[in-house]
Amino acid sequence: MSIEQQTSKYLPIWLELKQKGICRVTAPPQFHRRLVKAVKARRDKDLAFLFLLKEQHKKHTIKYKIEGTVITFTLTIELSLRGI
Repeated sequence: MSIEQQTSKYLPIWLELKQKGICRVTAPPQFHRRLVKAVKARRDKDLAFLFLLKEQHKKHTIKYKIEGTVITFTLTIELSLRGI
C-alpha cells in the first residue's frame, strides 16, 4: 500500500512538507506537540522516501518553529558523506 492510499489527517501536512520543503499549520497551542510528533511519525512511515534518500546518500532534518498558533515545519535534505 502506498503512502497516498493510507488515510491520516496528518498525511496532507507531510506531503506538502515533502513536496515544498515548508508547511505552515495553524492549530491551538495544546495540539502543537501532537502535530510535531505526528508529522515526524508520518515521515517514519514513508519508507519509499527514506529508502530513496538513503540510496542517494542524503540525509534529512525536520525542524519546526512555533509563533503563536502557527507551526512552521521545514524539511532540509542534504548530501551525507557517511557511507560514500
